[in-house]
Amino acid sequence: MRREIKLLLLVEFLIAISLGVLGPYYAIYVEKVLNDPSLIGYSYAVFWITVGLTSPIFGKISDKKNRSLLIMIGGCLSFIVSISYSLVSFAFQLLIVEVLNGIATACFNPAYKALTAELTSKKNRGFEYGLIDSISYITYGIAALLATAIFTYFGFKFLFIFSGVFQFASTLILTKKINGII
Repeated sequence: MRREIKLLLLVEFLIAISLGVLGPYYAIYVEKVLNDPSLIGYSYAVFWITVGLTSPIFGKISDKKNRSLLIMIGGCLSFIVSISYSLVSFAFQLLIVEVLNGIATACFNPAYKALTAELTSKKNRGFEYGLIDSISYITYGIAALLATAIFTYFGFKFLFIFSGVFQFASTLILTKKINGII
């Protein structure tokens, strides 16, 4: 297997672990901490609308600037977002965190997808994307099991801190490896 594909599999694994531990308990967290189940839908909407509005902007920037810099910025913002969840105590704070989360995602994703397109071979692109998707799906499943253990024994705050620290560490590793290949 080519070195570039191994890098992309590592990247996908790290992304899925850091994000996957949050998914299973996000709705419970919002309802329990903020006592308003409607905020689940509002926060979800704010996140996706922010991603949709800002992705083209960051995609254009990734075409003109260093992609690894955008990946680093997006990863660092994701770290801040994960830690911020543990500090939220009001609805407005959650919505601000979701705007930041949307910006982080929009900053990271276009640069990462463009990089993926560059690193996969034209001949085997479908297969290589299939491998990348496969590692992502399997890792999200593993992350859900890990999240259950963390939530059960340590609670919400540790879940967010775990995710944030892992995102930050993985972003540093990924940026260094990406710069070494491109």
